[in-house]
Amino acid sequence: MMEAYGLKTHIWNNNLRSVFLLVAFPVLLLVLAYGLILLYLGFAEDMRFEQGLFYAAERLPVIGSMALAGAGTWFTIAFFGHQKIISASVKSKALTESQEPRAYKMLENLCISRGMTMPRLMVIETDQMNAFASGIRDKNYQITLTRGLMNNLDDAELNAVIAHELSHIRHKDVRMLIIAVIFVGIFAFVGEGVVRGVFRTNLGRTNNHRRSGGGNAGALIVFAFALIALAYLFAVLIRFTLSRKREYMADAGAVELTKDPDAMIRALEKISGKAALKGVPDEIREMALHNPKIGLAGAFATHPPIEKRIDAIVKFGGGRRGTRSQPISRSDRMTQSRSTNPPQRGTRPRGPWQR
Repeated sequence: MMEAYGLKTHIWNNNLRSVFLLVAFPVLLLVLAYGLILLYLGFAEDMRFEQGLFYAAERLPVIGSMALAGAGTWFTIAFFGHQKIISASVKSKALTESQEPRAYKMLENLCISRGMTMPRLMVIETDQMNAFASGIRDKNYQITLTRGLMNNLDDAELNAVIAHELSHIRHKDVRMLIIAVIFVGIFAFVGEGVVRGVFRTNLGRTNNHRRSGGGNAGALIVFAFALIALAYLFAVLIRFTLSRKREYMADAGAVELTKDPDAMIRALEKISGKAALKGVPDEIREMALHNPKIGLAGAFATHPPIEKRIDAIVKFGGGRRGTRSQPISRSDRMTQSRSTNPPQRGTRPRGPWQR
């Protein structure tokens, strides 16, 4: 079934996007560094436009190397420590089998059914209903559930949500998103922090200089701001334009793992309007099961609307709306999740997760 939905193509595209991110962000960082040099020259040295461009180009190899070294150091730290950073930012804690046997067994059985290394199970103590997967390598993958999600979903629905998040790991979605989050964090730190510092240290002195008769660097400053804004905008846009098909694919993955499209539909219906994670960084909400924040007229939405996701499951996964919750026994759930026989490929129309 997943092969019919283009799983191999989706994973290949995710790997390609990850490589693109690794290449694009250092290039944008150099553009940002060049813009910052120009900004400094305009404010502190009052250089003319042409003079500033040539002077900044001469200094770029040194300043750019320092910026890349700093970004590389941060990326290394974040690569190995991102899970601790994420856990600290959302105040999540690890769950053992004795603490949460229901969710733990579901995750364990789903992993066994696909021969996967079991991710660590985490919980956020909030009544909101959401979940997300995170990690880059098999050794540090995590699936985080909210307490509200576990308290309000029945067995089949919770199993579907866990299968959805596990599908993000299988599809390499989480690795791609983590890399994007790390690099955008670098831009936020370098761009916003350094620009703020330039203003604090030089703005007063520059204003005095302007009053004394200076003011030759207006074009250089405008150009510098344009470069900085462009680099930052492209960095953010790259993150936001990462394919939203990942959610359709993860929904399809949940259906394939659990053989229960109705459970995934019911879960999405229940979390609608109750998924807002207050106080959680935007970067982490973008990895969640549902992110209600849609930005300007939906242009920067990181997730498809829940209604469209449900429509896709109904049309292409055989799901039905308005089905009642039917709790399943533990033995039935284990048998269901251990099944590895994929459904027969039929003649269903292509879904939104397809290429």
